[in-house]
Amino acid sequence: MCTAHPTEYALIRLLPPRLRPAGWALYAAFHTADGLIDADTGSARERAEGLAEWTRALRAEAELGTSADPVRRALVDTVLCWDVDLDGLCESLTALEQDAEGRRPATWDQWRARVQAQNTNWIAQVLSLLERAGVSTPVRLKQLAGYGRLLDGLYLTDTLADLADDLARGVVTLPEEVLDAYPGAGDDLLAHRWTPAVRALVRHLLERARRWLRAGHGEIVRQLPPGADILLGAGVALFLGRLDAVERAGRAVLRRPSRPGPVTRWRVLMPARARALLLWWLVPVRVPGMPGPVATAKTGRRVPAGKGRGMTGAAALTGTVAAGTTGMAATTATAETAAPALKPVPPHPTGARPPDLPCTHRPRHVAIIMDGNGRWATERGLPRQDGHRAGVEAMLDVVHGAVEIGLPHLTVYAFSSENWKRSVDEVSHLFRVVQDELVAGRLSDHDVRLRWLGDEQGLPTDMARSMVDMERLTRDRTGLTFNVCLNYGGRAELARAAAATARAALAGDLDPAAGLSERGFARFLPYAELPDVDLLWRTGGERRISNFLPWPTVYAEVHFTDPLWPDVDRRDLWQAMTVYSGRSRRFGAAPAPRTRTPERKRPGPGAEERGSLPVPVGSTRAQDREEPMRTESVQPQAQPDAQS
Repeated sequence: MCTAHPTEYALIRLLPPRLRPAGWALYAAFHTADGLIDADTGSARERAEGLAEWTRALRAEAELGTSADPVRRALVDTVLCWDVDLDGLCESLTALEQDAEGRRPATWDQWRARVQAQNTNWIAQVLSLLERAGVSTPVRLKQLAGYGRLLDGLYLTDTLADLADDLARGVVTLPEEVLDAYPGAGDDLLAHRWTPAVRALVRHLLERARRWLRAGHGEIVRQLPPGADILLGAGVALFLGRLDAVERAGRAVLRRPSRPGPVTRWRVLMPARARALLLWWLVPVRVPGMPGPVATAKTGRRVPAGKGRGMTGAAALTGTVAAGTTGMAATTATAETAAPALKPVPPHPTGARPPDLPCTHRPRHVAIIMDGNGRWATERGLPRQDGHRAGVEAMLDVVHGAVEIGLPHLTVYAFSSENWKRSVDEVSHLFRVVQDELVAGRLSDHDVRLRWLGDEQGLPTDMARSMVDMERLTRDRTGLTFNVCLNYGGRAELARAAAATARAALAGDLDPAAGLSERGFARFLPYAELPDVDLLWRTGGERRISNFLPWPTVYAEVHFTDPLWPDVDRRDLWQAMTVYSGRSRRFGAAPAPRTRTPERKRPGPGAEERGSLPVPVGSTRAQDREEPMRTESVQPQAQPDAQS
């Protein structure tokens, strides 16, 4: 490896000595998989099947603890010793199968999606190795765009440096979008012609790759601990050196790969190696060891102890940009073991069942401001902490009700960024309750995918790690997506998205002259794929939204009820959804004309008008009793043309 891939070998030598074999094993696995896909022999389908067979063998051998293949043997030892997330690695290997057919992405967005799918887990595993060796490598949510930009720059650099290899196979992996901007460049590349269009294209790509590398490095490096920053800085410098080599090569880039010379490598690596040598001499590095096997929750098979522990920073990187799951889904080449079925949610003690609401009149996304825990406790002469404990019980029952009725998305406001004004004891107790019940509690047995929104700054480290672990554990579940807002502030979220937009413009990912659409801005929000809120419900008698989800709630139906949150259960959620089903959502359109029916008799005193809305549980407001039901179709996904 040191002669065939000197740059990668030298970078891995910047890791602590005990981690280097693991780093080399990971790189060897990636290089082997890439070689299987890029082989000159066999059809695209045969090459993809060859990689799939290699991946299945890796899973089976990881369960056995050994392998006759030297690369897989090294990787199996790394999995056993360092508790590597094998599921995430196998997903990255599977993503490489897309390259077998040589399909060219249409747009830069599609190109980036492929890059993220194929490469995110490899960076995550390096961060995970450092974490397990005792070197903390937290990944902040605000850094995720930087990691994505860095990956884009690394991959584009690799594409340019190895352009000759791709052309020899008759493949151009650049997106059609950029090739169309330089007419004829795609055909000229395949014909190995160094034309003005090709020169202009290469010049543009060099500039873009440098921008991405520098912008990604600048956004990440300030938050990295010593060690990780040395590795990142040296890696970026070497890749910038590869771009310089491509630029110097000129037309030769079409005939042979471009690599930085020994002087460039020496100039970058010698100072980095000296710093790393001093650092790892001063900082102790631990090896987790190799405890006996345990059964995983995913397969029930026996795999190394420690699977299922958090990946902390690495999991944040892959969990928000597609993380690997907990547990090693060991698979043989001949059969797979099905994961145990998740348990159904427990029924309500009264035997109540959810109402049968029309599909067209159901909300897809309900957001709840759970207000009144402290007042509930005070009214009963109890400490406020007891109110939070009772509030969590109410929240769990509401989640069960959401699963029962088939609600796709539920978001709750658990702790706002303004709640730090409360006493230290109350805040600490609330965090303990949330961690005990959400992370180690009763939701993990049900078909609930847990995600969290908010700023991790200030949250207890173990709590943030536990939330990330739970995201990773539940990410493949297809039932309710349950979003918990912790240390969340709506204005702060918009400010972070605006800052990310500005950084993208500086990095060349956005053209300021072209303007920015609402959809384009939403890409910079956390979980941009989350649908808009259809129904915003607040308990406790207050009538405000308190800095909660300002972007996705702009056209939400708002529902206020008086009962304090601990007095609420799943029946109140069903009631709120029933109220929603009777509302008319026009999104700026004129209301449909109403047909008068003279024959209809006015109801007598005290009689409830036929078709009137059900009264929300605990509500005494006149408008809850008098708002007439409308029967126009509800279209939660429609985009507003103008305000009503």
